[in-house]
Amino acid sequence: MFYDLWLLAAIFLGITAIMVILRMTLDGDGIEQGDRVITGNWKIPTFILQIIAMYLFFTYFWVKNGQTLAMQTWRIRLVNENMENISYAQAYKRLSLAIVSFACFGLGYFWALIDKDGLSFHDKYSHTRLILTPKRK
Repeated sequence: MFYDLWLLAAIFLGITAIMVILRMTLDGDGIEQGDRVITGNWKIPTFILQIIAMYLFFTYFWVKNGQTLAMQTWRIRLVNENMENISYAQAYKRLSLAIVSFACFGLGYFWALIDKDGLSFHDKYSHTRLILTPKRK
């Protein structure tokens, strides 16, 4: 998670830069007002763009090959109960539940310590699991 957060931070910075450039281009100044970046006649809360980017980032990588870039480094892969790539519905559900798990002081992650299958809360209810992939030669 820590490595993926660094990748997301870079994406968030890129989104902010694009919004500021749009603001400068459309209105002549690039000043952010509070937590909103103003572009033209419409306002987009920054956190909404960050949430959209986070969902797109994780769901794309999880559905495409079961791994984010950081998961590839640690040889961890996300699969469904049949050991296949997960669906977009499972990815959205897993990410939403993972956010709730984290927001509850990480209790959803500690759930894996007492679960008979070793699954975290969000894996159990999205019908997914993490597996360790073999080392490449």
